[in-house]
Amino acid sequence: MNKDLLNAFAILLSHYGSHCAVARSIGIAQDHYRAMRNRRVNIPQRTADYIILKAQEAVEQQFSPQSAETADEARL
Repeated sequence: MNKDLLNAFAILLSHYGSHCAVARSIGIAQDHYRAMRNRRVNIPQRTADYIILKAQEAVEQQFSPQSAETADEARL
């Protein structure tokens, strides 16, 4: 497993709060997501690319000015 994928798992965990929430969010069964993280199953390149993409989206969402405005509105 490459560093980008390991980093993506960590980013998604941080963003969603639990691996179960990540699995639900990206549409992968929790048991299969766990097996991928623990390297018990091979991860097809297409799936790895999707996980990395979702992590990139989570980072962009976290640091976008629009998300800051939404957070401010939620506090009001």
